[in-house]
Amino acid sequence: MKRHHSLVVLSKEHHDGLILAQILKKGAPAYRDLPADPEGKRKYALRFYREELIKHFDKEEKVLLPFCSGISPELDKLFQKMLEDHKRLEKLFEQLKNENDCEKTMHEIGTLLDDHIRMEERELFESVQKHVNEEKLSLLSQKLKG
Repeated sequence: MKRHHSLVVLSKEHHDGLILAQILKKGAPAYRDLPADPEGKRKYALRFYREELIKHFDKEEKVLLPFCSGISPELDKLFQKMLEDHKRLEKLFEQLKNENDCEKTMHEIGTLLDDHIRMEERELFESVQKHVNEEKLSLLSQKLKG
């Protein structure tokens, strides 16, 4: 199913999140000009989390979730999974701040972030498009841009 224009802003943000997820996984090859050493990856991941992911999570939790919750049990279940993943990722990034040997945590973040983004794209956003009418999706687009 084609992505509704109201969700495109979130999908575009997911692209950069997927790149972060891939470079954090154990044995990941070097990618473009992104850090390849563990400490460089750790610093990059923490900066990306602070500058990008927190804002992205806020859009999903403070705009998308309240706008679409209660519409269907399927959507509510997917939103619950989204919130659980966000909390787990927040804990892992906090753990990453205080670790010297961080490769295991980075791999865990990379794996969870990859799975989380794919769940949102393949299941949550598809369910939003299935259960939310066009008029409401257009209003959502305005709220996500604002």
